[in-house]
Amino acid sequence: MNRLTTALQSTAALLLLSWQLLNPQVLWADGKTKAIQETAEWVMQRFGKQAVRETSASLAARLESYVARHGDDFLSAVRNVGPRAFQVVDEAGASYAGRAIGIMSRHGEKGIVNILSRPQALNAVARLGETAETALVKHPSIAEGVLEQFGMPAARALETLGAKGGRQLAILGQTGELAKLGRSDELLSVISRFGEKAMQFVWDHKGTLVISGVMAAFLANPEPFIEGTVQLTSDVATSVIKPLAEVPKVIAEQAASSINWTLVAIFLIAVVAGLSVWKFHRRQFVQCPGVK
Repeated sequence: MNRLTTALQSTAALLLLSWQLLNPQVLWADGKTKAIQETAEWVMQRFGKQAVRETSASLAARLESYVARHGDDFLSAVRNVGPRAFQVVDEAGASYAGRAIGIMSRHGEKGIVNILSRPQALNAVARLGETAETALVKHPSIAEGVLEQFGMPAARALETLGAKGGRQLAILGQTGELAKLGRSDELLSVISRFGEKAMQFVWDHKGTLVISGVMAAFLANPEPFIEGTVQLTSDVATSVIKPLAEVPKVIAEQAASSINWTLVAIFLIAVVAGLSVWKFHRRQFVQCPGVK
């Protein structure tokens, strides 16, 4: 009898395993249920019953409901910000819930403070995507204006900059100096490639870079300038400005080279001869008797 019972149990277990293997959705559902339960228990331990105000079982049931509506990323959002994730998603509404969950999953509490609670920041993320998220979290409150003006190139530049470089870029944007420099997209691309060094160089030489020829030379090959192997003021500004100052001289020289000096000499001789004849006749006329 015992042998028969054991054989039946083994057969049943084998059949169950075979059925699960043939139905991977069952295993997936079991895995999701386990993840939900583990998340509920973690939230209870991390934030306490007073903050959560519900049992582990009821929290797990609520998590299951939100995951069914918004996807598995909601669990990551909850692990990053705690029970507040429920409220944030509800306030975001159906249209923006997915974006809110993604921001909380990637940036946690900073995503709520620096993006989700700021309409201008949210608009930037809607236009520019995750790169703007990084810029806004890394440079809270100061990045919004630059992103509004210069878009994705600014987002990529801010992504590579630290606090000091981010402030410098924001100031250039606010004062209008970045727009005044011209070719801002290309300049921001250089900053995104070379980071803090490039930003400091632009900050230090913004007065010189406004000269279009200087800017063109810098953008054509920025690394030697940024690394200091080529001096912008002495090697570039002088070579750009000096030729411009010598343009009148060059024009005069070219004009002089095109003159037929033989004709000029003949003309001058004719003028001198004419003056001599005129003076001679004038003296004769004055010396005539009866002429007063």
